[in-house]
Amino acid sequence: MKHHLIILLTFTLLFLVKVNAIAKPVTFIVKDESGRDNVSFTSDAPIELIVGRTTKITGEVIIDDSLDLKQDKPKVQFDVDLESIDTGIPLRNEHMKDNFLETKKFPKASFIVSNVTSSDYKLKDAKPIELATKGDFTIHGITVKEDIPVKVTYFKESDFTHNRFEHGDVIRIQSSFEVKLSDYKIKRPEAIFQKLADKVFVTVDAYANNHATKN
Repeated sequence: MKHHLIILLTFTLLFLVKVNAIAKPVTFIVKDESGRDNVSFTSDAPIELIVGRTTKITGEVIIDDSLDLKQDKPKVQFDVDLESIDTGIPLRNEHMKDNFLETKKFPKASFIVSNVTSSDYKLKDAKPIELATKGDFTIHGITVKEDIPVKVTYFKESDFTHNRFEHGDVIRIQSSFEVKLSDYKIKRPEAIFQKLADKVFVTVDAYANNHATKN
């Protein structure tokens, strides 16, 4: 009887250790009300170079608290407010939004990650890692599977992170990639073919913070 009790207690302890070891999801939010995040696109056509920018990017990155991206597939989504894009010329902004992006019908671009691969999946303090992400990129009402490279850098809460956020850990997200406008049925009338390139170069530099979900 005593022997059985010892076995039962051993299994109970092992079960409790296993339960406690299960990683918990942590959500990092992308939403900087101060407007310090940056998304830009560059159209380098034969006649005109157009650079548009916006700070209106939101999203979330959900990972487990082990900070190992291979342990549990991260859930990642970003949205960019296309209505807020500024090219530096008000009339050009109107043409871009009304005639090409049709932002009244399709006000945002989004990217939902479905797969992540890397040579190093472990997030470590202040150490950038390169990720190859695949997912659904949606713009102009059209969704296309895109491969987008992303560099992420995790920062544990410190005096350094307090320069940007009052509390919580931080993940910096950086990416540069091309978008082919014809893939998304964005028309370029013949009159402006030499002014708007079909391939647009996009760069993203944004920060995600877990203060809202850390406590």
